[in-house]
Amino acid sequence: MEVTAERAACAQKNASVLISCLEHRKLKYSVDEQTDARTHIRIRFTGNDLPMTLHIILRADRQIVSVLSPMPFVIAPERRNDAALAVIAANHGLIDGSFDLNMQSGELYFRLTSAFMGTVLTEELFSYLMFVSAETIDRFNDRFEALNSGKLDLAGFLAADAADERAAGGKA
Repeated sequence: MEVTAERAACAQKNASVLISCLEHRKLKYSVDEQTDARTHIRIRFTGNDLPMTLHIILRADRQIVSVLSPMPFVIAPERRNDAALAVIAANHGLIDGSFDLNMQSGELYFRLTSAFMGTVLTEELFSYLMFVSAETIDRFNDRFEALNSGKLDLAGFLAADAADERAAGGKA
């Protein structure tokens, strides 16, 4: 898709709201790229266990904002089939966002995308995108790492996910 002046202006307005959101919440961030076509903001922090990096990318051509977060490890070739099944299980109960596994490289990401199609999103929505992403990543990243290292097998991963669902009253 083409980056028209209208699409670029809309994306820049959304980028300004996102930066205001980060400033108001006193979050540390870096702007890795800011052009008419794309804005890329990076936030790093640690959840309950592993460090996380959220890449928030606004694309003017597609009128979308995406939160991408690579896991800080690569899934070993001999663990990728089990990891793929674990990704399916993890994604099953998610309302927003999903995990994606590249079977060739072993890279595992969390991704959440929202369209803004000619509108300006609110700080509350940007907060929601970041909060849901961080909460979901923090819930699963240690399990994926344990599966990758062999400390947890697929049955253990699935049992932990089922336990979370029961604890949430079936709403995990």
